[in-house]
Amino acid sequence: MFRKLELKTNYTSESDNLYTEFFLPALTGAIKYQRAVGFFSLGVLLNAPSAMSTIVENDGRIELIFGKLVAPEDFEAIREGASRPWGEDELPRFDEVLAENSGGLLEYRIRLLAWLFTTQRLEMKVAVRPQGMFHQKIGVLEDRLGDTISFSGSMNETMSALDPRFNSEEITVFRSWSEGQRDYVENHARNFAKLWSGDTGSSTLICALPEAIEEGLNFVMERFPGRPRTEEEDVKVRAFFEKQVGTTNSKPAVPTTVGGAAFAMRPHQLEALRAWSANGHNGILELATGAGKTITAIYAATKTIEANIGIALVVAVPYQDLADQWCEELRQFNIHSVRCYGSRKEWEPVVNAYLRRNAGEQREFIAIVVVNKTLKSDYFQSFATKLDSSRVFFIGDECHHHGGVGYVGKLLEDARFRIGLSATPFHYLDEEANARIRNVYDRSVFQYSLADAVRDKVLTPYEYVPIPVELTAREAQDYVDLSDQIAQAFAASRDRQMGPGSERLKALLMQRARLIGAAENKMVELEALLETEKVQAHSLFYCSDGRTIVDEDADGAESADDSVEMKQRHAVAQALMRRGVRVSPFTSDENRWQRREILRQFKDGETEAMVAIRCLDEGIDVPACRTAYLIASSRNPRQFIQRRGRILRRSPGKDHAKIYDFVVVLPEDNARPVSAAVDFLRNELGRVADFARNSLYPASSIKPLLPWLRKYDLEHLAA
Repeated sequence: MFRKLELKTNYTSESDNLYTEFFLPALTGAIKYQRAVGFFSLGVLLNAPSAMSTIVENDGRIELIFGKLVAPEDFEAIREGASRPWGEDELPRFDEVLAENSGGLLEYRIRLLAWLFTTQRLEMKVAVRPQGMFHQKIGVLEDRLGDTISFSGSMNETMSALDPRFNSEEITVFRSWSEGQRDYVENHARNFAKLWSGDTGSSTLICALPEAIEEGLNFVMERFPGRPRTEEEDVKVRAFFEKQVGTTNSKPAVPTTVGGAAFAMRPHQLEALRAWSANGHNGILELATGAGKTITAIYAATKTIEANIGIALVVAVPYQDLADQWCEELRQFNIHSVRCYGSRKEWEPVVNAYLRRNAGEQREFIAIVVVNKTLKSDYFQSFATKLDSSRVFFIGDECHHHGGVGYVGKLLEDARFRIGLSATPFHYLDEEANARIRNVYDRSVFQYSLADAVRDKVLTPYEYVPIPVELTAREAQDYVDLSDQIAQAFAASRDRQMGPGSERLKALLMQRARLIGAAENKMVELEALLETEKVQAHSLFYCSDGRTIVDEDADGAESADDSVEMKQRHAVAQALMRRGVRVSPFTSDENRWQRREILRQFKDGETEAMVAIRCLDEGIDVPACRTAYLIASSRNPRQFIQRRGRILRRSPGKDHAKIYDFVVVLPEDNARPVSAAVDFLRNELGRVADFARNSLYPASSIKPLLPWLRKYDLEHLAA
């Protein structure tokens, strides 16, 4: 039964055999298997019964739902019964596949599918949706004791999925008997049941399997009437592996298609690489968030690998979630990387074996993705220093992190090829850190701003709505006092030649940032906005990690003592839930697999809103996001540039985005010196003006702040 299985939380085709390590043992104990996959294709149809011979032996039942995306106009025609979801050329010809694969694994898969279908052990449906919507990719298994396993992930839905080693690129597994995972299992089961029953609203049509598929499966059953056996499947799989050994082309190559569309580098990406090459194959590519930094660097690496023998590609990233994304992107270029993060015992033997094989001369290609924490470790450095530096290609993603003292001597400075990637590589207050970055990557060789990206339609156009938030009298006093202390600390640190990175100055800046981020009236303004503007699907709320004062009485009844202090992110989540909004957190409190599941639910529309602090500031892709509420924003250009880029990434069906920005201002009746108010507003307006200038409606975007600008003679800053 399931509880006896030693299942991992996460499986990836890079390091696991999904067929033998997950599907085979899980289906062996299953009596019911439900699966929703993203596309209707021959590849998926034949991959679906992977390891299902075992469930046949258990007299189990299987339910499969295939997604089918159609154009919006076709969707309406299908709903009215005037059109079919599929054309004749989309449907598989089982007779042709059998003729081409006689005696092989594909033949067996078709026979298994036919037997399950004709004996009514397998039922299949098609979920038709308009293009631009996301289809759930989940599986649910149940054993005889009632225990349930569910899984979700990025399924490989091409003909290559027929290879049992790659029937899923990556999946996350949840167990109904494990504390903290039961809710995910129940949610997956509930979502599948709704999809299966057709309880999906007007956005999805549940259709029966095409008649041509039924006829084809009946034909196969007539030709192969015997019941499939587990032993037969084992033989076919082993034979398939033996045939593949030595024939798989693992050489990196530029893909012809990405995501179903023809692949081509954009002009700004090619221009960036020309500048990098002219600078001796070293430099920082300062591209706006969402403008394709990752693909640009991988393209450069691929071309370099094609032209040179024995290249060792090393990609350094700040976080594991971002490392996972890099591995996915690299795979599109047929680069299967060693993941140097997580358990050391899983990757260290691999890299050491590489060193042994290339001890005399480095002739093999290897790709490594490493998180910064591991990069700095002695054991990784011991490996890295043994590489032939003349054949090392080093990519530092989010390279602004590499200005820290702890990175000195750890960034493979002798590598022949070096690329630094960051939308904001240099710190606006710390020149010492900037000097350390330049020591590794020389300089920024190419800049491509957000304005450039919006103009070139690389990023989504956006509507920008600033919402003035007045500090309370107490907060205004605290702000001015902290600003005075910061000015004194800044001057003192420069006098002592400590640089602006002194600990006291950092602490004061952080304290002031928290004050602004968690300003009490932000919740007042948010509540007012939520009363007039309905929260749309795929909305992202950026919050402070500070505490705020909120009205505890959600019904609005007056009380002498109805206020409570709580974390701002909790207050925001409560405000949303009171209005029936399905919301999930995305913070450092959630572990890695929980964050992955939260992102999937957000993308698939299972949750309408996501509440985040800083975990989404760097690298993590959320292109589905259409609306953002910047409740807490730093004046640090890095943060607001990266947050804006997260929101403006293009996505199917997303023609524009909307940003609500909660802009803190001093009270109109502020009695403090006017100069403090002017400095405060000028600093805030720097960020606001940058947002507004490149928005769809620049003039109207600045309008809500005009009363404060006029009061302090700052109208010229709005031009």
